[in-house]
Amino acid sequence: MNQKRQLQVFIGILVALFLFGSIMLFSYQNIRYGDVFFEYNGFAVHRIEDYEIDEYQVEIYLNNNPQPFIVSSRYNPRDLEDIAVYDGLKDDIIKDELYISMEPTLSGRATVAFSEINKYTENPFLFNLPTFPGLIRDVENNDLPTITCNDVSKTRGVILFDLGDENKIYSDNGCVIIEAITEDDLMRGADRLSLTLLGIMN
Repeated sequence: MNQKRQLQVFIGILVALFLFGSIMLFSYQNIRYGDVFFEYNGFAVHRIEDYEIDEYQVEIYLNNNPQPFIVSSRYNPRDLEDIAVYDGLKDDIIKDELYISMEPTLSGRATVAFSEINKYTENPFLFNLPTFPGLIRDVENNDLPTITCNDVSKTRGVILFDLGDENKIYSDNGCVIIEAITEDDLMRGADRLSLTLLGIMN
C-alpha cells in the first residue's frame, strides 16, 4: 500500500472515530440533559440535587408576570401519573377555608404531606386559602380540631389522609380523600394533588 493510500485510510479512521465520539457524546448529553431539564405539559422542569435529595422545580407564570414563579416538588411529575385523580378536585378544595385531617397515629411523613399542600394553598400569590390541620378523632392533650368528611360544607373543604390498598385521590361527597398504600405514598399523593391544583398535572 503506497503512502498516499495509507494516509487516506488513516484520515478515514480519524474521521470515523471523531464522528462516533461526537454521536456518543451527543447521546450522553441528551440523556443527561433530558433527565435534568425537561418539559412536562408545557412547563419547564429542572431537577436539582440538594444534599443527595432530588427536587423538581417547575416554572409557572402568574397574572402575565414575565418572571416565573417556582413550584417545588419532591417527585418528578412523570412519576406521579400512576396516582389517579378525579375531575372536580379544585372545586372541592378551593372554598373559604380548608382542613387537612389525618389519623393521629400517622408519623412525621404525614406532617410533611400536609406541608407540601399547605405551602401552595395558603400562598397569597396562588390560592390564599386559610389551611388548617385536623385529626379524624379526639386525642387527649391535643388541641387540634376533630375534622372528618362530615365537616365538608359550601364554605369548608376537607382533605383526608387515608392508608389503604391503592394510591389514588377521590371524592366522598365532596371530601377529598388521598388514599395511599404507605406513608411515603402519602407524600407522593400530596405532591400529586398540589401539582394538579396548580394545573401542572391533569
